[in-house]
Amino acid sequence: MAASPSLDSPKLCQDIFSILESQFLFGVSPVRNSSPSAISPAGKVRILSIDGGASDIAAASLIRLESSLRRLSGDPSASISHFFDLAVGSGSGALLASLLFVNNLSASDASLILGKIRLEKPKTRTLFRGLFKKETKALEKICGEATLKDASKPLLITCYDLNSGAPFVFSRADAVEADGFDFKIRDVCEAAACQGRGNKEVRSVDGETRIRVVDAGLVVNPTTVGITHVMHNKQEFPFVNGLEDVFVLSIGGSGARVRDAASIAGTCQADVVDQAVAMAFAESRKNNYVRIQGNGINTGSTAEDVLTETCVESVMFQGKKLMKETNAERLEWTAEELLKEQNRRLQSKIPAVFIKPVATPRTSSSSAMTLTTVLTGSSESPRY
Repeated sequence: MAASPSLDSPKLCQDIFSILESQFLFGVSPVRNSSPSAISPAGKVRILSIDGGASDIAAASLIRLESSLRRLSGDPSASISHFFDLAVGSGSGALLASLLFVNNLSASDASLILGKIRLEKPKTRTLFRGLFKKETKALEKICGEATLKDASKPLLITCYDLNSGAPFVFSRADAVEADGFDFKIRDVCEAAACQGRGNKEVRSVDGETRIRVVDAGLVVNPTTVGITHVMHNKQEFPFVNGLEDVFVLSIGGSGARVRDAASIAGTCQADVVDQAVAMAFAESRKNNYVRIQGNGINTGSTAEDVLTETCVESVMFQGKKLMKETNAERLEWTAEELLKEQNRRLQSKIPAVFIKPVATPRTSSSSAMTLTTVLTGSSESPRY
């Protein structure tokens, strides 16, 4: 009689969970990941997800990634927005995503601006007022009157709406459809990073929709938001039929242990999402899902230090394990994969993405200020 497989086998656990999830939770037959040969001829849709509170590590990671993309492609002007089809951000990650996909800045320029208007939790009420006004003014200079419609590619920003008592996602796709879902980028970014500052009301450009945002950091890791949007938005992503048709780069925090309740809750939420996404990708996560975050071993590590740390990987029912490569090496591999996809698209007759056009394009994006204006206070015309 053949020996039965060990109950602690990750593969067996994966199969059991897949059956339970598909049959008992959703009432459908188990769906296996397709083989590489079954990947859509249109290629993979590339998603960039940035956690709330991970702006330092995200900025450092994207600068490193962009540098690799420029070196490998031979194009010194290549930027992050050229190699991703959708960006989703939460908290301060939303601001970074907006700088990359609305202002179309390079990763290094976006990092400089992020440092200029860093959103920090104030210690006193007096400091709160002064800092808040300063940040608001900086956001106005950077974003001008630009709205979600002005994003060059699909953009998602997560928040929690007190009015409806439910999560809300600011989306370019919705903004293109109706002014009632179009919001000024500066308002969205300000609201997205309002943790510890009560709540903020955000109104759509036509004033018809009002969102009262509270503690957007509740959705720390927005990766599943981006994946769900791509899977169900057939108008812009018609060839995505499964997770084998997407490539996800998700950037998290330092992984350092925290003690206060709010930080613990945020860390737990980010880890739960990472675990769930890794399980969903199953075997294809090796080629389709990249998670960059600190391993938490060296406390007090800088963002640059995190890049030299060994990667961690979520293992089903077994927490996390250290991998053989560093975050920097993983980013180098990611750059190679992104460039392969870019080159494949240049040779393909089938578009991978159909971005919704703006029916009546506004001129508001021309009022968005450049890096030079923000850092020096000069009044030079915007240059992109």
